[in-house]
Parts: sequence; structure tokens; C-alpha cells
Amino acid sequence: MQYYLTIFLLCATLQITAQAEWTIYNTSNSGLPYDNVFCALPDEQGNLWVGTDYGLGYFDGENWTTFRTDNSGLPHNSVRALLLDDNDDLWIGTFIGGLARYDGTDWTVYNIGNSGLEDNFARSLLIDNDGLLWIGTSGGLHSFDGTDWKVYNMNNSDLLSNNIPSLALDAQNALWVGTLNGGVARLKDSTMTVYTADNTQLTDNTILDIYIDDEQNKWFACPAGGLNVFDINNNQFTFITINSPICDNSISAIAELHDTIFLGTAPAGICTYGHWMTYNTDNSPLTTNTIRNLNTQGDSILWISTDNGGLIKFKPDLHTDNQPVSDLPDIQIYPNPTSDFIHIQTPVNTNIRLYDMTGRLWYNAEKISGTKSLPVQHLQQGIYLLELDFERDKIIKKIIIK
Repeated sequence: MQYYLTIFLLCATLQITAQAEWTIYNTSNSGLPYDNVFCALPDEQGNLWVGTDYGLGYFDGENWTTFRTDNSGLPHNSVRALLLDDNDDLWIGTFIGGLARYDGTDWTVYNIGNSGLEDNFARSLLIDNDGLLWIGTSGGLHSFDGTDWKVYNMNNSDLLSNNIPSLALDAQNALWVGTLNGGVARLKDSTMTVYTADNTQLTDNTILDIYIDDEQNKWFACPAGGLNVFDINNNQFTFITINSPICDNSISAIAELHDTIFLGTAPAGICTYGHWMTYNTDNSPLTTNTIRNLNTQGDSILWISTDNGGLIKFKPDLHTDNQPVSDLPDIQIYPNPTSDFIHIQTPVNTNIRLYDMTGRLWYNAEKISGTKSLPVQHLQQGIYLLELDFERDKIIKKIIIK
């Protein structure tokens, strides 16, 4: 891919191709509190909360505000997790200062001295469908209903590790709990099931991030075992450098934008699942290849939290059937779901590729125009990725084969 870079003085905005756009925020060109960023959380108004290793940042699109222990009720300056509840109250997990809630005026702090928290390192936060707050700490999993606390740890539950870096909620209101060195646990109605490298095909017992897609597939980011995926039929697929084009086996973060899965890694930048495109410091404006977190805003923005590389706003050049773009050719894909053929009508020369969820390429055709019918009777039921690549643009669509 050829890159055309346009540099603006204020925020070092870089554009790649006609649509892709990068904006880099650091302490030199903006009010970002610190260049070591752990998380970014947009609100419904488009403002942004940013957790750094030295303060909490708030960005309204023009101006920055910094909250630290010396000018606010923030209990510790290293902010590791952020969550907005239904009242727009901000919940803040800190490194060793416990948990804080900020309602825009007042601060409330929960720690081992004044609450049911049993550890002051609050590293992951989630609110379930019943309004229950879940806190992953380095001392176990906690729940808080506004009055009462409950703790799950290695002493009173089936958890195999008390260190909880990741949480996710599925469509059944079941909580998925990623641990350090203890695999992943599923908690539903007080029943806990634990999946590890010993009882499943998991390649790593540390789960740094969990993403659950619309089809309820569970995506696990592992720092040594690559990407692990449980599909909707509870089959498991693993993507590492020896069996796929994934850019690295150390996966730190997962996010989805326009039907494209982005994978943040510790040493190799960002890669996209399926068509396996890699962004790193050599071929893109990324300031570091160590990615701490990925968050999406709306349907077009990926926020990239980096290790000492600042905060990066990335608007990729992605087009799908859910993103109408006036200058895209009129391409028709039908039926979906399907059990026999996928019909593709395209007025321009188009490269067609069909991948399964393991990253295996099942179909590849170059410069197809007119109507093309792909037979799929021989394929197993499940989710597939159809990639249509034509001049200067690309469409990626999820296909369900039943």
C-alpha cells in the first residue's frame, strides 16, 4: 500500500489514502496528561475520557482538562480502567488507589479501608444487564449493587487466579472473566465454569482482553498464545504465527469496527483479522508498536492507547455493507445466510476472497466483474468473511453459512 502523508502543526494529523486518517495526541502537542495511556472512553456527546499513568484526562474535542490527586478527588494518578454508567457517572479503576466514582461534581472513593473491596488495584470494570457493577482486581472479582459487595476469589469460588484484567458480558447476561495465569471463567447465576489450557484448546492461561461479537463468538487476547476464538458452536480456533498471517503471538487488545476485527499487540503494532493487514511504526504513523488498549467511537473511530506513545485517533479506510459510501460501486451480495451459493454482482474488476473463522482461505479469484456465484455446499456451517477488493476500496462482509 502506498501512503500519502499530510502533516498539520497542531495535532500531527496524518492521512493515509483518500479516507484513512491518523491523529496523534501526546504531551508535546496537546493537553494529554501523560504519554503512557491505558484506556480511552468516549461518552455519548463525543467527549473523551482518557486514563494515563499520571492522571485522568478529559477532552471535549478542543480543550483538555486533567484530574490528578492534587486537584481532584482522584485517589491515585495511575488510571487503569474507565466506565460510564446509566447516570453518566464515571467509574475509575486505579493502580493502588481503589475505585472512584465521579458524577461531574463530587468524588466517591471505594478502597479496602472503607468498602468491600479486598484489593486496591481495580483493573477492569463492567456493568451487567441488571445494573450490577463488576470490578476485576488483582485480589479477585468483586460485584457492587450500590449497597452490598460480593467477592469471588480462589478461596471461595472456582477461580484459578485472583488477578482479573478483563471482563465481558454475553447476550445471556453471563459474565466472562479473563485472568492472569488462570484461564477464563464464565459466571452465570452464581455458577462458574472455568476454561484453561488444561481442559480446552486454549493456548494461554492469561486473557488480557475479551471481545464478544454480534454472533456471540468470544475473542480472547493472549499475551503469549496469540488470538483464541470460541465460535457460536463452542468450537475453538487459535491464531498464532505458525498457522496464520497474524503479526505477533502477543495480543493485548481487541476491538471491532465496520465488521473488521483489530488486534493490538505488545511488540508488533496492530493487525486486522481475516485479511491480515498490519499497521506498525515502519508502515504507518503509529508512534510505538506496544498497544495497551483499543476502543471504538461511533462507527468510524478507533482510539489506540499506547505505551509511552500517547493516544492515537485512527479513522481507517473501511467500507462495508453497513457503511453507505456514495462513490462505492453498486455491489450486490446475496443471499445471506446461505446454504448453497453466494452470488456477487459487481460492475468493476473485483478481487474476491472467502475466509473461515480460522483464517483459512477457501476461495480466491482475481479481477471478477459481472455476476459470480461461489458454491458453499461443501463448507461447514458457521461464520465466514467475504473480502471484496477493488480499486482504492475494500468491502468486508460477514457471511453465515447454514
